[in-house]
Formats: sequence, C-alpha cells, structure tokens
Amino acid sequence: MNRKLFGTLPTGEEVYLYTLKNEDARLDIITRGAAICEFTVFGKSIVGGFDTLDAYLYDTSHQGAVIGRVANRIANARFEMDGKVYELPKNNNGHCLHGGDGFDHKVWRVEAVGEDFITLSYVSADGEEGFPGELSVSVTYKLAGTSVLIDYTATPKAKTPISLTNHAYFNLNGFGGDVRSHKIKIYANRYTAVDDDLIPNGQRPNVEGTVFDLRELKAMGAECSESFIGYDHNFILDEEKNVNLFGKALRPAARVEADSLAMDVYTDQVGVQFYMGNFLGKKPLCFRGDVKAIKHGAFCLETQSEPNCINHGVGIYNVGEVYTHSVVYSVSKL
Repeated sequence: MNRKLFGTLPTGEEVYLYTLKNEDARLDIITRGAAICEFTVFGKSIVGGFDTLDAYLYDTSHQGAVIGRVANRIANARFEMDGKVYELPKNNNGHCLHGGDGFDHKVWRVEAVGEDFITLSYVSADGEEGFPGELSVSVTYKLAGTSVLIDYTATPKAKTPISLTNHAYFNLNGFGGDVRSHKIKIYANRYTAVDDDLIPNGQRPNVEGTVFDLRELKAMGAECSESFIGYDHNFILDEEKNVNLFGKALRPAARVEADSLAMDVYTDQVGVQFYMGNFLGKKPLCFRGDVKAIKHGAFCLETQSEPNCINHGVGIYNVGEVYTHSVVYSVSKL
C-alpha cells in the first residue's frame, strides 16, 4: 500500500491517493468520491481517470466514484415518503441524477487500509441534497489477484432512501479507442423500459427480439444507429444466486470480452445499468496521459436497485435497517 497527496480543494481539504498492488494488478483510490482513479491489470490501464484533482472538479461524468445517496434517475427530482414530498436537485432535464452533488463530490475519510484493501467512510447530513435523515456510509475495496471486490454498507439515523453504486468507466483495450467492438453478455431476461428522458415508464419487457437481448455475447455497437445511440439502460438480473465469491452468494451480472482481456461482473443487486459512454466527449476532457474522451470511449456496469425505485416505495430504509451491496469485477486473460 502506498499513499500520497493527490491535490487540495479550494476549501483547503486535502485529497489523497492510495495504491493497492500485487504481481498482476494495481488499484488506485482517491478520497474525493472514494473513486477508483486507475485499475491496471496485466500492465494495461482499463478504468478511466484523471492525472489531476482539477480535472475531477471539472468532470461531470462521475469517473470511478461512489454514487449516492440514490444512484441513477429520480423522476421530476422529487419523491414522497410518509405523506411528505421531498424536492431534490434538478440536474438532468428536470430530473435528479446520481443524488445531485452527491457522494462523488465529497471527501471521504479513510477508516482502515492494508496491502490489499481500503475502507472509506462518509457521513451524509440530514437534508443534504434534499434527502432526509443522517446517513453513515462505508465502502471497502479489496484487490484479490485481478479482481476487485466492492462492499458497501449504509446505516440511517432516520427513514431515508438508499441506493449506491460505483461509476467506473472501463475500456478493456486501454483508453484511446471506442468500445463498440467489445462483446457483452448480460444475464437478464428483462430490462427496464424508459421514456425519452431515460425515466422508467413502468414496463419491464422481455428482451427477446429487441436490441436489449444481450443474453449471448454481442458487440456493444452492433445495434447502434441514428435512432439508437447506445445503451444507457437497467437490466433486471436473473434471480439465481449460484456463484460463491469471497464468501458471498452472488449472481452473475455481465461478461465483457475485448481483444485480450475479459471481465466478469457478479453482484447481490437486482439490476445492472449498462452505459456505453454515449455522452462522453460532449464536454471536452482528457483521461490520464492526455487521452481525449470520446463518444463510446468506455462503458459502465453499475450494479444497483432499479432507477426511480424510491417513487415506488422500493429502497426506503428505516432506523435499525442496514443497506448492504457487494459487487465483484473480475478480469482475466483471453
């Protein structure tokens, strides 16, 4: 484990970078957003990130960060709980995306660190970004071989919605080109249908016969056209929990294959948001080494609850209840 100063915020808060490494992999975590800054496997850097803190402050694509208090979109930036309406930041076409200026904007505290793991915590105040109740959150990253395990825990002091995820951007060929030729398989027979603002419309169709049928390996860009710019959709994972990893019962979520690497994703969550980097490049920015961000230049697999679930009474936690979430990103050679 190595620690160094990554930068200082305008507030004077210092942001540190921690490095976990072994023979085949290196994982860099920064305390701003508890974000994966870099993941290098077999000598290839496969997760997007920036060389400077200023670039993270400029970025709006949530690179590598923990997302909360509620990940993904909340319709009309509001929700009702126990007869009271809570108004949230409207940061996405009149809706709330990723909790407003959420956990990815905060500096997390390092609670414990070892040669192969780091645990960070953050306390979200009552009323932060419009969400009720104080919430204590922790995330642990563990590097095991060429796999990364992420464990989340969140404990509320008052009734509140909770849905966390990580927003790492992957390119298994290394950054510079697009991911349209990457092949993907998602273990889901259904997906969450959305409207033009990517808000769920209440339907959960079967994927068969649609562009969302990714039950067998298919090039990510195979269905892209003028009318379909790429995936930014939640897939409802098959229910079988038939894999034991790190002592946890996890379901397979997705597999991605590129030129020489493959990545398998496992989780205990009900869904995974497959985002194909459709909006990368709209705001000019460069990844590490001055590599320009481009449309479809990376993909995300964000394990999660269903988008807008809190407007349907799902994802609400009472005092005494604990939110937990585990996901494994496991990389191998082809």
